Amino acid sequence: MNKREGTTLKTKTAIVFLSGSAGELDWILPILDHLLKREFDLKIIFLTKRVLASVKTNSMLNDYIHQENSKIELIFLGSYLWEMLERISYLAYRFLIKYNLKNKNIIQPIYSIFEKILETLFMHRLSLRIGNLKNNQNVIFSEYPALRRPRDKWVYKQFNDSIFFYCPHSPHVYTEDLERNYDKSEGLDLDKSRFLLMGHPGDYFVLNDNRELASNSLEKVFIGHPKYSDSWLHDLQEKSKKFRRTSETRKSINILVLSRGSGSYLDDQSHKSLVENTIDIVQKNIPNYNFLIKKHPREFNSYWDNFLNDDSINIVNDHILNLATQADLAISFWTSGAMDCHTLGVPVIEYFDPNQHPKQQVQEGNSYTTIYRKLGVVLPANNRIELERSLLRIVEDDYEIPLHKSHKFYNELITNSNQWFVKIEKILQSRNLIENLVSDERK
Repeated sequence: MNKREGTTLKTKTAIVFLSGSAGELDWILPILDHLLKREFDLKIIFLTKRVLASVKTNSMLNDYIHQENSKIELIFLGSYLWEMLERISYLAYRFLIKYNLKNKNIIQPIYSIFEKILETLFMHRLSLRIGNLKNNQNVIFSEYPALRRPRDKWVYKQFNDSIFFYCPHSPHVYTEDLERNYDKSEGLDLDKSRFLLMGHPGDYFVLNDNRELASNSLEKVFIGHPKYSDSWLHDLQEKSKKFRRTSETRKSINILVLSRGSGSYLDDQSHKSLVENTIDIVQKNIPNYNFLIKKHPREFNSYWDNFLNDDSINIVNDHILNLATQADLAISFWTSGAMDCHTLGVPVIEYFDPNQHPKQQVQEGNSYTTIYRKLGVVLPANNRIELERSLLRIVEDDYEIPLHKSHKFYNELITNSNQWFVKIEKILQSRNLIENLVSDERK
C-alpha cells in the first residue's frame, strides 16, 4: 500500500491512526487537507482490515487519499493475529483497571511482560513503515476511544515531542439537554501536548468517563465539526441546490435513504419493517423514483440486499455529502448523516420510533424523542402514517427547510465549525509547526 518509502528527514509530518471505520477519517479530513496545504507529509495508518474496507467503500474518502500527491503515504499494519492480540491486550487492560488489579503482586508482573512484548512488536513494525520520526515534532491523530487503549500509551511514550489530537468518529450530538449553559471557555493551555477535539462542550459533558477523558494532561478543545464549515461545503451546497432546481425537468425523484441495520439499536424485524414501509409508501405516492441506499458502516446482512434486482433501488458507497448533491430528499433511520443532508439544504424525514427503541434517545416527560428532532434538522416520522404525511409535505408542497427553526445549539455548532482552524493553528504555531496564523481558512 505504500505510495513511497518512509523518510528520516525532519519534515513536518501528520500521522493518522485509523482503527474502526471511515467516520474517523471523514471527521478529520478538512484538517488533513489544511495540513497538506501547509506542506505537511501525511501518513495514514490502517490498524485493522475493517477500517481499510470501510474507507474503500467510501469513494470520496478513498479518492482523496489516493490522489496523486507524493506527500500522502498509506500504510497497513493490521493482520488477523495482531488484531486478536491487541484485542486481548485491551480487554485485559480494562479488566485490570475496572477491578483495581494492576498493582496486585501476582497479576501485574504477568500482564506487564505481555504488554511489553506487544509494545515492542508494534513499535518495531511501526518504525519499519514510517521511518525514524519519533524525535520529530509530529502531529498525531487518533479517535478519542484510543485513549483507553495500551497502544496510545506506547505511541505517546515514543513520540513525546509530538502533538496528539484525539477526535470523534462522527458529528453525532451526544448531549441531550440543549438548553443547559455549558462551560465555553475559549482559553487554550498550549503547554500541553494532548488535545481532545470535540464539537461542543455538551458532548464532553455526556462522554466524560472521569478517567482518561478527564485527565488534566488532556486539553479539551471545542471546534464544531470541520466538515460543516462553509468553506468545506460551499461547492457541495451549490451543486445540491442546482440539482434540486431541476426536479421539474427530470423524470424521477431521487430519494437518499440513510439506513441503519439490526444491532444494538434495532432488532431484525424493526429493520425489516423500516425498509418495507419506506419502499411501500414511496411506491404508493411517487410514480417515478430512484432510491439511493447508503448503508450504515456496520450494517451487515441488510434487508436492502433482498432488492438488488430492483432497478429503482441502488445501494451506493459514496460519501453522504456527495450523495446528497444528487438527492431531492432524504429518509434517515436515525443517523448523524441527517445533519450532512441538512447542511446542504436537503430536506430529511427521520423515520424512526424513539419510543420503541429508546437506547440513546432523549427523554421528554414520559416519552422519547431524538436529538436530531430537538435540533430542528429533520421532519419526524414515528410510523408509516407519519412517514407518508411528511413525504407528501415535501413532494407536493414544494417544501423548503425553514432556517429559523434550527435550534440555537445547532446554530452555535455551525458557527464553531466555521472557526475550527483558528484553534488548530494556535496549537500548531505554539510548536513552531507553522509560521503564522491565518485570517481565512482558504489561504
